[in-house]
Amino acid sequence: MGEDIVILSDENGEETEFELLDVIEYRGEEYAVLYPAEGGDDELVHILRVAAEDLDEEEVRYEGLDDEELIETIYRLFRKRNGL
Repeated sequence: MGEDIVILSDENGEETEFELLDVIEYRGEEYAVLYPAEGGDDELVHILRVAAEDLDEEEVRYEGLDDEELIETIYRLFRKRNGL
């Protein structure tokens, strides 16, 4: 697992650092599996859809997911891929 740090801003403009654990491809889409950089052992991972990526600007836009079944599927794929 990587040590890539991603800084996300919420709707109030507050920034939070996350560790990018993995990017999972599923049905033609990419999903980022993120863990809060300041999270404790009981913190959950966050799964977001990679909505747009501008490699020239090194900028990525993420979208939240509402589909619990999709979130569980991506989480299972992440665990399997990383031997967890």
